[in-house]
Amino acid sequence: MARKGVLSLGDAFIDHVSRSSDNNRFERKLGGASVNVAVHISRFAIPSFYMTKLGEREDSQFVEAEMIKEKIYLDDSVRTPTKQISKVYVHLDTSGERYFHKYENETPDEVVFETDIKESAFENKAIFYFGSGTLFHPRARAATKKAIGIAKEKGLIIAFDANIRIKRWNSEEECRQVIMEFSSFVDVLKLSKEELCFLLEVSSVKEGLANLERIQIPFKLITLGEKGAVGQLYEQKVYIPGEVVSTIDTNGSGDAFMATILACIYEKGFPTSEEELKNYIVRANKLGAMVATKAGSLPKLPDYQTITKQS
Repeated sequence: MARKGVLSLGDAFIDHVSRSSDNNRFERKLGGASVNVAVHISRFAIPSFYMTKLGEREDSQFVEAEMIKEKIYLDDSVRTPTKQISKVYVHLDTSGERYFHKYENETPDEVVFETDIKESAFENKAIFYFGSGTLFHPRARAATKKAIGIAKEKGLIIAFDANIRIKRWNSEEECRQVIMEFSSFVDVLKLSKEELCFLLEVSSVKEGLANLERIQIPFKLITLGEKGAVGQLYEQKVYIPGEVVSTIDTNGSGDAFMATILACIYEKGFPTSEEELKNYIVRANKLGAMVATKAGSLPKLPDYQTITKQS
């Protein structure tokens, strides 16, 4: 039986995005890095499965309804009466630029637990994806390790996007130690240049990639913002410049980049040539740039199929 679908593990958010310069009117939007990836995967017409913890309040009902609209399967998610969805408040400054004002998590201990991870969730899936959004929590780390173990046993490709939010961690050193440990378990790793330099305590992408060699990750991707991205598959390394666009909001561009790489791997497997490696990154840059031309991390965009079919 052909493997079908991508399974993502993470924590859903609600983004409260200001609609006015006085920041007293907000629009609710589905958010969270792992959610963004799961949504993009679904928009590529790839079966997208999401594993998270939801509550029974209206905020969880909103998240569930929005994810169902995006055709995301939540069968493997769990529910608890006390869980509240984390919230991010995005304000507008006097020039109209968006900025993160506040992050709220009323139930930080309500994460996916080890006992919530079921083997059946991994049956016939092609890729398992996770981020670091909940790895600051010991119980979430244990659950993620269990998920990785099952994914390895079942033969899934394992992908990790660090997506570091340093304020959630007890210390920078704990953040480095945990993320480097989890990086050693995966087949695909995505970092921004800033994350690479932070984790490896270096000042350049070249030095960072050289230091990463010790943990033997097959496929590494380093995003450089508007300057593009570097991809390294085993010994083969390429640099692809970024798309030139009029940027409105870069929040979510990295998630779009990662989702495109996963979509390419899902459709074709790992690149088999330098040209194919370049094509994967060109396509990922393209969706990341398209997202940056719209407001919000999950804007409505044209047909996704053209992105993975274009070279």
